Amino acid sequence: MSSIERAMDKIVAGTEPAVDGAIAVVPAQPPSESRDAAPSAPASVVDLPSLLSPAPAASVSAVVTPSAQEPALGNNNFVNIDFARLAAGGFLTPDQPMTRQSEEYQHIKRRVLGNMTSGALNTNRPSNLILITSSVPGEGKTFTSVNLAISLAMEVDHTILVVDTDIIKRDLSRALGVVDRKGLFDLLALPHLRIEDLLVRTNLRNLVVLPVGTKRDGSTELLASMRMRELADEIARRYHDRVVLFDSPPVLATTTASALAPLVGQVVLVAEAGSTKHETIREALQRLDRVTITGVILNKGKQASAASYDYYGSYYHHSR
Repeated sequence: MSSIERAMDKIVAGTEPAVDGAIAVVPAQPPSESRDAAPSAPASVVDLPSLLSPAPAASVSAVVTPSAQEPALGNNNFVNIDFARLAAGGFLTPDQPMTRQSEEYQHIKRRVLGNMTSGALNTNRPSNLILITSSVPGEGKTFTSVNLAISLAMEVDHTILVVDTDIIKRDLSRALGVVDRKGLFDLLALPHLRIEDLLVRTNLRNLVVLPVGTKRDGSTELLASMRMRELADEIARRYHDRVVLFDSPPVLATTTASALAPLVGQVVLVAEAGSTKHETIREALQRLDRVTITGVILNKGKQASAASYDYYGSYYHHSR
């Protein structure tokens, strides 16, 4: 039995894995009476109505200094992420004290960063380009992407570019407050646009966002185009010291992940503990048969704690 198959067995069973890898248990946030979402909604579900509705301007601000690799951006290329809204949705925020959730994302990001070291992976694709996807909707893929991006952005030595590629749901762009801005699909469709004109800096100093942009005809074809391949190469070459996370729609819902996976050096599959079926994951892996899955994150592994809160597990299985 292969290591991926063993990981799949553990995902279905919802138990702790016996294979090598970091065990991460991410706690849900305790319910708040002031939260717009229903108290019974799990904190790890990204599409909370209160979170993904248009956000008011946030009060948090910070001075952001452009890096040496790119020109300074105008005022329209900055957003104040509303961390209070993110925290209410159960997401990580940089101003929170150390929690079980933040500690477990530390484990996950150490694996991701470790894969970026020379010789760690057997691939000729840039290992700083990382695709986050899942088999089917509702497994916590965007929740994982946002949390991992924020956790990585809190590193001293790394800057993070997070790219929303889900033109249908736009959850990542909504969560970070950039849903109405031009972004990836405008860049792919309009040759006169430059990536540096569309990157959005944030009040988290090391985090930059490329929004999903405007919905267009032939969106799937744009992602499979030579322009997208050239863009991925440009990002890897121009921002070689930056971690780039692509938040992709689920593998079995659209062809986006299949189109993007060959362009990146790391592919991370998110699965829901005790819910995702063995055959569902197998079908997703078959759709990604030309790429190597470098990690499997087990999300929503529910365990009771002494404080009577629920814990949502994120087991990261490292596959080489």
